[in-house]
Amino acid sequence: MCNKTKIISRVKSGELSVCKGCKIYSLTFNNIFFQFELEELIQFKKYISKVDAEYWLTYYANTTQKRKIPIQTYHQNLILIFNFDEFEELKELLKIKSNIKKTILAPQDIDYTFILN
Repeated sequence: MCNKTKIISRVKSGELSVCKGCKIYSLTFNNIFFQFELEELIQFKKYISKVDAEYWLTYYANTTQKRKIPIQTYHQNLILIFNFDEFEELKELLKIKSNIKKTILAPQDIDYTFILN
């Protein structure tokens, strides 16, 4: 384990860091831990960005499984599965999806008849 690590990004469920000495990227997310070289990390990000989460949510709509988004690995007997929120958080961790700031609605933005009692 290197002592020269720098955290690149962090979310509630994990973090992405790099060792400045050996140039190895470490991705920790929930109970998953990966170590990548730069090119491997780039390929992983490309793969994750191409996964169509909506397709998998529709495909597995009639199942009782909580996690419906599969991610293939190089090992044919190992598939990572995520629910939609986990998958979005993973994309945020990999900086594929930026954390969108929520704006506060003004009263005129709400199309609703407001009645004070």
